[in-house]
This record gives sequence, C-alpha cells and structure tokens, in this order.
Amino acid sequence: MHKPRTNTNVLEINQSLIELMAEWRISEKDDQLIFTKIVGLQLKKIRLMRGFTQTRVAKAINITFQQIQKYERGTNEVKSINLKKLSEYFDVSFDYWIKPILDANLTFLTRRRENVYPLKNDIFMER
Repeated sequence: MHKPRTNTNVLEINQSLIELMAEWRISEKDDQLIFTKIVGLQLKKIRLMRGFTQTRVAKAINITFQQIQKYERGTNEVKSINLKKLSEYFDVSFDYWIKPILDANLTFLTRRRENVYPLKNDIFMER
C-alpha cells in the first residue's frame, strides 16, 4: 500500500487519494480496502474543509467520535445508513463519498470482451 501520511490537510488527503487509486486492481481484497480508505478520506476532507471536529460530526449522526476516527483511517467501513446521515449533515450527494472512484472510472468487476459460452440461436428460435 501507499506510504502513510498524516492527512492533516486537504492537500495531503488529495495526494493520498491519488496514490490509493493508482493501486486499484492489484487484488480484489486490496480494492475493498482502498474503497473503504477513500470513503474515510472523503469524510476527513469535508470535515476539515467545514472546520468540524470529529466529536461534532459524531454527535450529529449519533455515533462515537472513535467511530469517526476509524472511518477516517479506513479501519472500519461506514454503514450505508451512516453515509446517508453524513450526506444530509454535510449537504452533499450520496455519491460524494466515492466520487474519486467514479471520476477515475474504477470498477470492481472485469467485463469480458466476448461471451465465453455463446448461445445457440436455434434453441430459442424453436420455441
């Protein structure tokens, strides 16, 4: 994984996001971890930009500040209900949390170029 940063300002967070996305598709397990870390960094970035403390954000969505810390570090995944609450609290769209992934067109699934098992058209035509 990438070199650890303190991520104490928006510039460092943005650099960490770039480095994480460069590691996409190494493995499925890594992609899941990267996804969680990106969501956490997006949370930390918007919190810092708004000048909010972890405690203030935690109280707003009825969780502990320790949970916010774990989200921001990418240690814990954010439940979708909490992402919805955070979206409402920060007044951002739900996709804000994964915007770097969407903007870079990163995917979890690999698409096949052609069907490995072609269907025989005559089977369906007979019915």
